[in-house]
Amino acid sequence: MTCLEFYNKLESMNGEEYIKNFLIYNTSLVIAKVKPAATITFKKYNRNLYSNWGSMGKVFIQSIGLDFIELRESDDSIVVLIYNQRLLEKYIGKEENKEFLIGLGYSENGTIIEYLNVLKNRYKEFNCPHELGIFLGIPINDVKDFINCNDKKCLLCGYWKVYNDCISAQRIFQSYDQVKEYTVNSIFKGIEGSTLVQSIENNFSFYG
Repeated sequence: MTCLEFYNKLESMNGEEYIKNFLIYNTSLVIAKVKPAATITFKKYNRNLYSNWGSMGKVFIQSIGLDFIELRESDDSIVVLIYNQRLLEKYIGKEENKEFLIGLGYSENGTIIEYLNVLKNRYKEFNCPHELGIFLGIPINDVKDFINCNDKKCLLCGYWKVYNDCISAQRIFQSYDQVKEYTVNSIFKGIEGSTLVQSIENNFSFYG
C-alpha cells in the first residue's frame, strides 16, 4: 500500500484510535528497540492531533513503557522526543557519544534526565541542535561529519546522511523498513493499540 493509503486509513479512525495508531507508527522503531528515541512534531493547525496528544497521547505512551519530553513549543507546533529510557541510557553512555556531548556542555556525570533537559534548553537556543542525532541513535561519526559540513562525500541518504560505514547503515535502514512495513500491514489488518505494540515487541525482540 502507498503512504497515502496508510494515512487515509488513519484519517478514517476516531480520535483515540487515531492518536494511538499514529503514535505507534511514528515510534515503531523505538518500540522494536532498533532506535533509542524518535521525534514527532504536532502541528497546532491539526487541532485533533495536537489536542489528542495532550488528552490521550501522553498517557498512552507511558502505558506502553516509553517516556517523552516536550523539547519545544512554538506558536504553531510542539516537538516531542519519545524514548526508551534503558536503550537511550545505553546509547548515550557509549564512550565516544558521551565525550562528544560533554564537549558541548553536557555534564560528565549527568543522568539521562539531566541530559534530556540540557537538550531541551539547547533546542530552544539553537532551534534543532545537531547533537539530537546522537539521541536518535545516529552513528557519532556521521553526526560529526554532518555538523562539520566538510567536503566529505555523502555515501548514502536514507534515515540520515551516511558519510562512513555504508554497509552497516544499509543494514540498519533495512531493519527500519521491516519494522515500518510490519506496523503498517498490521494496522491494515486491524491489529491496533496495545495489541500491536506487543506484536511489534514480540516479532522484533531479537533487536533488543
